[in-house]
Amino acid sequence: MLAAASHDGASSNSPGKEHIHRNTIGSHERRAWCVAPFPDNERVVSASDDDTVVVWKFRTKEKEHCWPHKGATAVSVSHDGKKVVSGGRDCALQLWDAQSGKHLAGPWKLHKQRIWSVSWSPDGNHIASCSANSTLIICNADSGEPIFEPLPTEQTAAHAVAYSPNGESVATGGQDSTIKIWDARKGHIQATLRGHTMAVSSVAWTKDGNQVISGSVDHTVRIWGIAERKEVCPEIRAHSHAINYIAVSAHVFVTASVDHAYLWHLKTRQRLSGPFELSKCDEANGVALSDDENTLAACTERGKVYTWNIGKITSAIHREDAEDSNFSDIDDVRI
Repeated sequence: MLAAASHDGASSNSPGKEHIHRNTIGSHERRAWCVAPFPDNERVVSASDDDTVVVWKFRTKEKEHCWPHKGATAVSVSHDGKKVVSGGRDCALQLWDAQSGKHLAGPWKLHKQRIWSVSWSPDGNHIASCSANSTLIICNADSGEPIFEPLPTEQTAAHAVAYSPNGESVATGGQDSTIKIWDARKGHIQATLRGHTMAVSSVAWTKDGNQVISGSVDHTVRIWGIAERKEVCPEIRAHSHAINYIAVSAHVFVTASVDHAYLWHLKTRQRLSGPFELSKCDEANGVALSDDENTLAACTERGKVYTWNIGKITSAIHREDAEDSNFSDIDDVRI
């Protein structure tokens, strides 16, 4: 393969949209599979085939920590930002202290095949992980002991896992094109959501816990009502190629496919900006949004970790919401 050129300062070109510059904050020696944000809005962590898990600082582009994990493929940050869990081709989980950089626990070899995705419970007490042999495991975050027997998701391969905001449910996305919702405390299946026509690559919950958003190899994004147990709007033909990853924040969500990403309005489901372009010789494997919605991050096939400042776009949405709230308050006044 040809070496991808570095394009710091490259911009997303969307007609009528302001150009948003891309920053390269770091690079792995091999493919970077996953990127996850910290709640401080200043750092991300990425997992790579170069056998490392790296914490990067947005502003200085420095490596804050670099941890060893054989064939690292998945990573997640606890909600308080104090711990990081990584999973890999070694079928194991490892736990890291995000402040001191110390290795806390592991490797916990819980799976029989490579781990595709990991997710923290909101209270930080449990970790959900799913693997290539279609197994979901929820373990104690202190001991690594599964809280119940491994769950066969029967999804051929389980590619994605995500805890609900209230910690009561877990969603998995699979090779069989389904999304499944599980009781996170008892391990019971709660719902099977069908609509995609090809493998589901990514799942994420909205912040209110009422919906799950899924991305698929079939090029579509689908939004599912948990109470309704069905799609709540028509499918979104988001890209002309497979969707590799999605990330959701309070007001927006982002989709990644091949050499670019798009930003979408969560309420209207309209595309806001993009494409956020990578090198034409590269491909986005993972994306993340900071909690303050100012930063979009992506990691790539060629090991790059990129960021874009999307604050001008999201601040306009925040103002709109504030104005709507003010009008609502006026409507509530009774004379």
